[in-house]
Amino acid sequence: MAELKETYRKVYDELQGVGIKMFSRSHCLRKRYFFMITNIVESMNSCLVAFQKLPITKMAECIRDLLQRWFYDRQTNEREMSTYLTAFTEGHIKDRTDTAQRCEIHLFHFNKFKVDDKWKATTINLDDRSCSCRKWDLDDLSCSHAMEVARFKGMLINSLVSDLYTTGFLKHAYEIGVNPILDPKFQNIPDVIRNRIVLPWEKINLPRGPKKLWISSAGEKRKLHSCSKCGKKGHKKNTCPEPSSSTNKPAKKTRSYNICKKDGHNRLRCLDKPPEPILIDMDEQKVDGPPVI
Repeated sequence: MAELKETYRKVYDELQGVGIKMFSRSHCLRKRYFFMITNIVESMNSCLVAFQKLPITKMAECIRDLLQRWFYDRQTNEREMSTYLTAFTEGHIKDRTDTAQRCEIHLFHFNKFKVDDKWKATTINLDDRSCSCRKWDLDDLSCSHAMEVARFKGMLINSLVSDLYTTGFLKHAYEIGVNPILDPKFQNIPDVIRNRIVLPWEKINLPRGPKKLWISSAGEKRKLHSCSKCGKKGHKKNTCPEPSSSTNKPAKKTRSYNICKKDGHNRLRCLDKPPEPILIDMDEQKVDGPPVI
């Protein structure tokens, strides 16, 4: 914000008028899991890439089977947890323990503390369950400053963590599971659906086939291909509008033999090369007749 104030003062004044809590995540008053984001949609799209070319009924069955396996794996992991907090939360707290041990606490109120972690000073408010670093406020998971205050006050760290991180809530989230689809003979289908006539979908073949190119997002620049024939960007060699004779590439250099001075061959394929001398091993040569003394 200080750099923005020096370069674009008008934009800085407008943002200050709107309020920093409206555009900065660290100063937002809402919790982290109340944000509307597209990360879960992008993650599901990456998992369903292999199912996109299947028929709609087969794709729905594959998605159901995928979710069924996910729910079963999470139910199995939850049954193996014997702690009050989940394994993810326990590991998160363990990673912040070393940072919490290096903090220094300064008292100035019964439930308010100033914590110095050697890099910056933060303020802890136990009544509001908040920290000026904003990590405890956004995630509902105690930061390293709150953990050190809890150790100083003799409090359990579990009391600083939201109930959403407990094993009980994890068990409650996956206790229903995803049931398999029964055979149509054993399904109780209402008459409204059974007597409804559904016509097949009229398939329309696109003139150029289905679109498979990547759709660029906001601010993403598309990479242009360069032609290996003319060197221009925007097309390839197969779609180059330039004729073949207009290429600017240098002609391919042909090989030449340094004995006959002719191009197009090398020493092994030369027809005018001199005969190579024949080396005879006298020890292995066979001589007919009696040996010469």
